[in-house]
Amino acid sequence: MSKDISRLGVAVLLILLTACTSSQPTAQVKASPAAATHTFSGGCAGTVLTDAVPPAWAQGGFTHNSAPWAMPWALGSDGNVVAYEFTGQLVAGANIRGGGSSNNKLGWAIKDNASGLELIEARPLGMAEPLVTVHRLVELPSGGCWTFRVLWGAHNEHVSTINLEVLPAGTLPSKPA
Repeated sequence: MSKDISRLGVAVLLILLTACTSSQPTAQVKASPAAATHTFSGGCAGTVLTDAVPPAWAQGGFTHNSAPWAMPWALGSDGNVVAYEFTGQLVAGANIRGGGSSNNKLGWAIKDNASGLELIEARPLGMAEPLVTVHRLVELPSGGCWTFRVLWGAHNEHVSTINLEVLPAGTLPSKPA
């Protein structure tokens, strides 16, 4: 009797498997070559810098739409902000690079920011002070992990954060991607 139950169970299983797989059309998936994407030094506390293709809404001003992307970028905590690191890793202090490129430079893309106005605050991760207001050129007093808090909207009601590593003053940053 147990052999009959086992055979019956196997038969039912085969019928179910055949019914499920035969009624579904099989789609052939072709492998497509994709450019490798990388992560870079400079993100911290969960933020990742990458050269993957950023969201379509953040691609304005760029002339290509494939990886590797022209420069490292990081996505904000809410998925609505992208920070582009134009000059490679950030370095603390002023006049840090010399040779005509002496400032840290970040580019910001904010989804659905019709006014184009935003407030960007930076402070060491987990600390209230120092608080530095930044835009494109960033001068921070010390190295470490810094939180960039991006606020926008009529009353700054939208908020996103990006955490970026800032090298100590006097450190030579790596070259941008």
